[in-house]
Amino acid sequence: MRINTVVGLIALFIMMPSALAQPTASDADRTGAALRDAYLAKYKPLWLEAAAAWWEANLTGADAAYARKKAADRALVDLHSDHETFARLKELKDKGQIADPVLRRELDVMYRTFLPGQADPASQKRIVELENDVEQIFNTYRSRVGEKSLSENEVRDILANTTSSAEAEAAWKAYMGVGRVAESKLRELIELRNRTAHELGFSNYYSMRLVLQEVDETELMKLFDELDELTRAPFAEVKTSIDAARAARFHVPAGELRPWHFGDLFFQEVPENPEVNLDAVFEDADLLALARKYYTSIGLPVEDILARSDLHEKPGKCPHAFCHDMNRAGDVRILTNLKPNVYWADTLLHELGHAVYDLGIDPNVPFLLRTASSGITTEGVAEMFGACTKNEEWLREVRGLDAAEAARIGRAGRVSLRTGRLMFSRWAQVMVRFERTMYADPSQDLARLWWDLKQRYQLLNPPDRTDRPDYAAKVHILTTPAYYHSYLLGELFAAQVRAYVAREVLKDAGAATTSFFGKPEAGTYLRQRIFAPGSLYSWNELTRRATGEALLPKYFAAELAR
Repeated sequence: MRINTVVGLIALFIMMPSALAQPTASDADRTGAALRDAYLAKYKPLWLEAAAAWWEANLTGADAAYARKKAADRALVDLHSDHETFARLKELKDKGQIADPVLRRELDVMYRTFLPGQADPASQKRIVELENDVEQIFNTYRSRVGEKSLSENEVRDILANTTSSAEAEAAWKAYMGVGRVAESKLRELIELRNRTAHELGFSNYYSMRLVLQEVDETELMKLFDELDELTRAPFAEVKTSIDAARAARFHVPAGELRPWHFGDLFFQEVPENPEVNLDAVFEDADLLALARKYYTSIGLPVEDILARSDLHEKPGKCPHAFCHDMNRAGDVRILTNLKPNVYWADTLLHELGHAVYDLGIDPNVPFLLRTASSGITTEGVAEMFGACTKNEEWLREVRGLDAAEAARIGRAGRVSLRTGRLMFSRWAQVMVRFERTMYADPSQDLARLWWDLKQRYQLLNPPDRTDRPDYAAKVHILTTPAYYHSYLLGELFAAQVRAYVAREVLKDAGAATTSFFGKPEAGTYLRQRIFAPGSLYSWNELTRRATGEALLPKYFAAELAR
């Protein structure tokens, strides 16, 4: 059988002896393989068209491109609304007779893909339409400040660099205006998403999404409660220092600081350090050359990825950044809007982290499993690489600072990394708890919920008015629902992988504080143990296989304590 050949070729999945047995198992395997092959013949061309349309739409923002993307997405909805195929998948799943572990995994992926499609197809297609509309809104939105129309990058520049409260407030509020434009579509999305979840027997959409991502909701919230306890006191201490610095910068009392005073739209990025300007480290840097040098040094070259990518700002283009796999056969690319600053240096390495992961999946892995194991694992890898921009070794060996300057900037970088991890942990608490509560009770005052959570977890004073839909200005809530936990769990995954590579691969526990520059054996470990299996395993099984342990917060906690 083809699947067994794949397993033999890549030696990634060890079949348990008990799985070789029953006579009925071979019949079940043949039935499952035929079902998979029939599906793949329809799915693959539709998926390829959707991938191409998605890239074009985000690159151009054009109405025609979004029309193409909507059509491609609707075609996938139609495919996954097939009740007969789902019934056969469910029967195979319930009987549990599939012997081949890779085939079993493929069928499980199919089951979780078809499950949402068993709800009302009209609702599914309306969700697709709304999500595309929202993407286009965010890609083409410009913040009006006086007579100026500002891109997101320009708003970020103002927030990062101004010392004027009035200028910061105007830019921040102008950007938050996108929430008013998108709010009605978000309200409709919440209603439709919850309706589909209820039809399928789930309490709400958030709970359904976690099941589809192989995340246990009870365990997730237990972990987030643990992380809340772990980070609350050290974050409060850091926030007091940040408040003092920002109050001095804007010449206002600390008690009068508002969200626009912190150098970022959502207080998820570390504000500028008045003693060390990390942006200045990159203001005359060739970010692409730095990325090439670093990734080549660890045996994960990115030249071909960059050649296929779109890297600089242009009208209509998505203002954010992402990695995109066009065909699961080597055409991996990234979209960025590069500027010579630390934010975009970090983002470039981050997105290339996703890209080398996708490119590193063994090509013999079946098409349906030729993706990252989970958002958790790919976000962890991306975070691990993005963090290098603040690492002393990386600043010396890649950026080319002299030893003394690299040490000085590196000390500030360590503080910035610790501060950033604390800040992001608290911000992730806001996002996860907001979305979970929003889907559980969408009739509540969501604007109040948003600012109550931001006060509790980020210690931010709310703006003068809290009745505006600022929550709808966070694009993930609209287009990437119930995903934000992956970023924080990815941070935990990254810390655990860093510790394992240092201890077991490089045989030097202290290497966990380095960037692994010039250590191709680190790249080999990542490629063989994390990238190559693709989605052959669930994220928690991959974590155990790659690090010898389930995902644990202790390595993240150890990094915070440094």
